[in-house]
Amino acid sequence: MTDAAGTTYGNDDFLPIILGTSVNAYNQARSLHEAFGIRSLALGRAALRETAHSSIIDVRAYREFGSPEFVVATLKKLAAEFPGRKRLLLANIEFYTNILIEHRAELEDDFIVPLVHKPLADRLMDKTDFYRTCAELGVPHPETVVVRQDEAGDTALGADLPFPYPVILKPSDTDTYPRLRFEGKQKVYLVQHAAELRVLVDRIFSAGYVGDLLVQEYIAGDESVMRVANTYSDRHGVMRFASLGQVVLTEYDPTMVGNNNAIVSMADAELTESLRRLLDSVGYVGSANFDLMHDRRTGTSKVLEINLRQGATSYYTMAAGGNLTRCFVDDLVYEQDLPEVITTDERLWINVPYPVVLAYAPASLRGQVRAAARRGVTHTLRYAPDRSLARQIDLLRIDLRHTLDNVRYARNRLNR
Repeated sequence: MTDAAGTTYGNDDFLPIILGTSVNAYNQARSLHEAFGIRSLALGRAALRETAHSSIIDVRAYREFGSPEFVVATLKKLAAEFPGRKRLLLANIEFYTNILIEHRAELEDDFIVPLVHKPLADRLMDKTDFYRTCAELGVPHPETVVVRQDEAGDTALGADLPFPYPVILKPSDTDTYPRLRFEGKQKVYLVQHAAELRVLVDRIFSAGYVGDLLVQEYIAGDESVMRVANTYSDRHGVMRFASLGQVVLTEYDPTMVGNNNAIVSMADAELTESLRRLLDSVGYVGSANFDLMHDRRTGTSKVLEINLRQGATSYYTMAAGGNLTRCFVDDLVYEQDLPEVITTDERLWINVPYPVVLAYAPASLRGQVRAAARRGVTHTLRYAPDRSLARQIDLLRIDLRHTLDNVRYARNRLNR
């Protein structure tokens, strides 16, 4: 199907519309191109180098795309622009995911919205409820103590925790907390003693936060204890796809903390079954992305949080042999019964040049990295059918930026 400018998106059956223009948008577009040979349309607030000058993804940027109402109105116009096919919406950041969940009623007559409904989304995104659900289902997670607003000012707070300091402090409500502004604000706090905990609790609640705060055991370690999982559960609420990864290198830029730059795909049958038990028990539908920590004291991987979308670095699943993005199409567009896919191959996925990975990955992981690299190295943005000169220049600039970021921010971590 061709638009007025003569550009073809999707095929005769469906049109993929990706919300976001960063590396995850390219991840999804590349996965769809590899599976179906199609071009995708991406929408976002700005055109980024990761998706620029591409033959497999086209970007439409709107300055007003930070407004949920504008996003919905734009999508309604797209439905009129591209009639006659199924239109598949793929959100690749939390902001767009939340918009689609909140405005499902306005969109689902025109689009496939492959996300959970709001009641389940609220239950999973509120960390108090999420950890309670994990506990009920026997899914390993960090030991946690809930602190409520009426406990602020308690001089005994933090004195009798069931686990030692240092501890982790973080908000349960990740919807309202990011909108607060106060001195010393962090996404997650590493707290050294009870007096510091009381000061932070008082500061957060005084800033207007009204949800629960969570105090958790601290699982010490570098990237070697960090793991990630991406799954897909079909329209019947059954997990059909799972791919686990050992994080090798995280993002050092403080503004990008939480992103990964290198992952080795791996197998862990016990962890896979824990995730299956969680997802199937709540009737989850669509893709889920999990952050996990491997507790060396018990040999158990513990779930830290779930994201209700495909992970930003989930192209590692393709490196391992599993096309996660294709699941949306086969399941929801063509309504096929999905085969079960659990990736087990160890392959190296990178988002930075390979020498940077070897230079800055923890020493304990470098042997595993080299072994996985011998079996195959995959970079999301380096795709042979999409190699125009302008795009190659953009990729060189991206690699240079990532390399300089590692040099700039990682000097104090070289001796770990």
